[in-house]
Amino acid sequence: MKKIFWSMILVTASICAIAQKPLIGISTGYSASENTASVRYTYVDAVVNAGGIPVLLPLAKDSLAAAEAIERVDALILSGGEDVHPFYYGEEPASALGGVNVARDKSDRWLLQTAVKLDKAVLGICRGEQLTNVTFGGTLYQDIPSQYPNRPAVQHNQRFGGAEPVHHVNVAKDSRLYEIMQQEQLAVNSFHHQAIKEVAPDFKVVATAPDGVVEAIEGFPKYNILAVQWHPEYFAQQGDKQWIRLFEDLVLRANGNKPVIKQPNIRQPKIR
Repeated sequence: MKKIFWSMILVTASICAIAQKPLIGISTGYSASENTASVRYTYVDAVVNAGGIPVLLPLAKDSLAAAEAIERVDALILSGGEDVHPFYYGEEPASALGGVNVARDKSDRWLLQTAVKLDKAVLGICRGEQLTNVTFGGTLYQDIPSQYPNRPAVQHNQRFGGAEPVHHVNVAKDSRLYEIMQQEQLAVNSFHHQAIKEVAPDFKVVATAPDGVVEAIEGFPKYNILAVQWHPEYFAQQGDKQWIRLFEDLVLRANGNKPVIKQPNIRQPKIR
């Protein structure tokens, strides 16, 4: 009888220990032609290495589905992917615009809007940074090589694996990013041809490339959001303790969630 009792105690303790780990929702890509939702395993491993439980969030068909998903997780990672449709920031598509995915744009925006309303912690990565900026009223360079002033001096779309850095970014000391990383300069990877142009209201730039391209933004204290242009999950998957800290910060913010309803200033364009 004693053995059964202590076995039950151990099982209960194990369940409680698991339950204490926050659930980190990860937005996924969507292919209409293949009818699939997917995300690189780098995101999954990064969350696990930081002490969270990854939960993949497939395409939401409406705002209610997105809201129900976000209500059940403790934080949100907006993952990388296609270009954000320029209609969302009041521009016509440029000739150098890459592939877009309107269905995913809508889904990711619904996820982000609900996360903000419920004060859930958010980490935007690459496209996730750009979509965050646009959702809150900012704009983008649709194509850095053809639109960015004084042609970029560094390579923003590297031609080798993501586990290797390609250029440095300069980090503002008065930022949460600096508090996490404790460095004024970081070596990062880079896989983008779009970038932030006008920064959304209530957000601030906290990292830039040597050529001035915006590399990270924060919404603190109004919004519980940190977003970066590079892909830290590649480094975190490899067990790099420095980069795991970025995901540990998300886990920390997830554990401190309080359901405070906010009304974000979000632009709602018409998609033709």
